[in-house]
Amino acid sequence: MSVSNERRVYSNQVGDITAKRFVEACEAIGYSCEKSDRNTDIYDHIDYFVTRLNGTTSVDVKGGNHPNTIWVEFKNVKGDNGWMYGKAEYIAFDMPELGGFVMVRTQELARLCEQIVEPVFVTKQEATRKYYQREGREDVISRLELPDIQRLVSFKVLTYANPSTQKW
Repeated sequence: MSVSNERRVYSNQVGDITAKRFVEACEAIGYSCEKSDRNTDIYDHIDYFVTRLNGTTSVDVKGGNHPNTIWVEFKNVKGDNGWMYGKAEYIAFDMPELGGFVMVRTQELARLCEQIVEPVFVTKQEATRKYYQREGREDVISRLELPDIQRLVSFKVLTYANPSTQKW
């Protein structure tokens, strides 16, 4: 099953808006962002290198979530390790209902998912904390709810372009 051209265009537009929001939010608190190259983005799951007061860190930015819902990827569409096992130090989930990006450490998120996601395959509607695989693909994904990740030690919200935001 291939992705339609319309879906690809829509996904790219959402991704562009999300990326712009992320860069603006970082710059508003004095951080600088450098976009990764295509190979680093695809194979290492790193979208940006963010320079903060204490050094540079890598971030994978995720958009298009529904309110209070986060999709996580154990395996990608080719069956390789998903972005949860990528090289980015942080994942930034665009969460408009919180007015910004939820920032969590990638390894901490992966450990949590390995503990709370039941390794049984179910339908998309039943995929909360269970495996789901899209038809014709080799991915393994699961849906979490916001309270699932709010308990992570690294959980922070980077608000959209608000200079008073707590640094992460």
